[in-house]
Order: sequence, then C-alpha cells, then structure tokens
Amino acid sequence: MKVLEEILAREGYASSEDLLRDVSLFLALSRVEQYKAECELFEKKYGMSLKEFERFVHKEKGEEDFEKEEDLEDWEFSRNALEWWDQKVKELQGVKSS
Repeated sequence: MKVLEEILAREGYASSEDLLRDVSLFLALSRVEQYKAECELFEKKYGMSLKEFERFVHKEKGEEDFEKEEDLEDWEFSRNALEWWDQKVKELQGVKSS
C-alpha cells in the first residue's frame, strides 16, 4: 500500500478520501452535463419548456401519441436526474479536503 500513498502524495492528495472526493465530483459533473444536454435536446425538439410540454401532452384528450408520452417520461427523468446530480455537485464542492 505504500506505493498508493506515494502516488497520491505525489499528485497532491493527502488521503485516498481526497482522491475519491475528486473522482466523485468529476463523475457528478459529467452526469450534470449529460442530463443538461438531454433536457436541451427535448427543449430544442419541441420548442418549449418541460412544463409547457407537460401541459401540451396532457391536454390532448382522446389522442395518444406514444412518442410524445415517451419523450415526456424521458424528459422528466432527465430533469430529475439533473437536479439530483446538481445537488451532489454542490455537496461535494462543500466538502473540505482533509
């Protein structure tokens, strides 16, 4: 394990926990960008916000458009995931190094 400690120290990490925090932050930032891009794709595709699209899909009584309903589910998932990962980024950025 000495080699791991040497590598971490050489790269400026006081502990493996510091490295894990940075790796987790990198992962969280990657997910934020992924879900942000997915939300922007839907906004561009439909030319409206998620809330507007929800109203649009739900007001179409008697008409089923499976593509739009599936897109709505995917968009909602992406928005929820974006919010969750964004919160994790804030939490990780608030963690002080040891």
